Amino acid sequence: EQYRLNQAEWDAVFAWLSNPEVKTLPAGRYEITDQTWATVQIDSTRSFMNFEDHHKRIDLFYIVEGQELVNVARPEDMTDEVSPYNEAKDVAYSRSASAFTPVVLTPGKYIILFPSDAHQPMLPPDGVRGPIHKIVAKIPYVQPE
Repeated sequence: EQYRLNQAEWDAVFAWLSNPEVKTLPAGRYEITDQTWATVQIDSTRSFMNFEDHHKRIDLFYIVEGQELVNVARPEDMTDEVSPYNEAKDVAYSRSASAFTPVVLTPGKYIILFPSDAHQPMLPPDGVRGPIHKIVAKIPYVQPE
């Protein structure tokens, strides 16, 4: 449904990601359109990250190198609030969730996280921190009618 409601933005993201040169870009933010951008992250996984929830943006995580565990929860299952929803930054943070689904991403894999998908990113699947090279595209969420 989101693709149908905002096809130009999705097509721009997929075209940008399909360019082989994207995998060689240095870390930083890259404008894809005037409404959509991507961040290239070259970093290490973390031993702990807060759950985060967005209302206005869809996250698309694409793994270039390394592995990442992303725990996915319903926003209403987030517990131990760290900071309430900040409209300007489009994010709320919580330390944990009462229920979640673990998803392991490996090179060439991606996950699309909608506003209904709170998530705890950047975790090491095996519990041992390691290098991660990923791209996070931020796509506008269109409210269905």
